[in-house]
Amino acid sequence: MEENRKKRPIWKKLGIVLVVIACIAAGLYAYLFTGEKADGTGADIIRGDDGTRTLVVYFSRSDNMAMDDETDITASASLNLDGTQIMGNTEIVAHIIRQKTDADLYPIRVSTKYREAFMATAGRAWIEETFNMRPKLAGSPISLDDYDVIYVGYPIWWFNAPMAVGSFLEQYDLSGKTIIPFATSEDNGIAISMDYINEICKEADIREGIMANRMSKEDIEAWIEKVD
Repeated sequence: MEENRKKRPIWKKLGIVLVVIACIAAGLYAYLFTGEKADGTGADIIRGDDGTRTLVVYFSRSDNMAMDDETDITASASLNLDGTQIMGNTEIVAHIIRQKTDADLYPIRVSTKYREAFMATAGRAWIEETFNMRPKLAGSPISLDDYDVIYVGYPIWWFNAPMAVGSFLEQYDLSGKTIIPFATSEDNGIAISMDYINEICKEADIREGIMANRMSKEDIEAWIEKVD
C-alpha cells in the first residue's frame, strides 16, 4: 500500500501555500482598507481673520480614525482629551499656529477612515508608504488661490509624512506659495520626511520645519514669529 501511495508533487504543495497566503493577504487588505466611511462631504475651512493670506493644513489621526464612545485614548500616545473632545498631537499644534497667526484652518481627511486599533492603522500606513499610494480624500478640493503661506502639519508614520498629505498637496499648483512644515513624533525628527515634502511641493518655497510636539506652546509661538 505504501508503495502505491503517490506523493503530491512539490509544485502542487507550493500552489496550495500560495493560495493560502493570497487569501490571507486579501482578507487583511480588505480589513485595513474598507473601514468606516467619512461622514458628509469632507471638512470645512475654519475661518480666521478676514483677508488672511495664511492657511494651516494638517493631517491628524484623530480626524481620520473610526472611534466610538469606548475609545481608550490612554492606549495611544497620539490622542489627547481636551475637555470632551479627542484631539491628536498634530491637531493641537495646528490650533496653536492658527491662534497665533489668525490663519484659516483645514484638516485633511481621508474618505475611508483608519481602523481604531493602532496596529491596523500602522499596517495600512505601511502599505500606503511602501507602495507610494495616495488615499482618496473626503470632499472636493478647496481653493488655495487666496493663500500665500501654507503651514503643513502631520505625524511621522513609517519614517515619513502620511501619504494623505501627498493626496492633498499634489492637487494644486504651489508655484509662489510658501510651505512651512511641522510634524509630531515620539521617535523621529522632521528631516526624515523632508524628501517627500520637497517632492510633492516642488514649485513652492519650502521653509525649515519643526518637530512641534517636543516644544512648549511658547517655543512654537516664537518659531512662528521667526518663520512667518
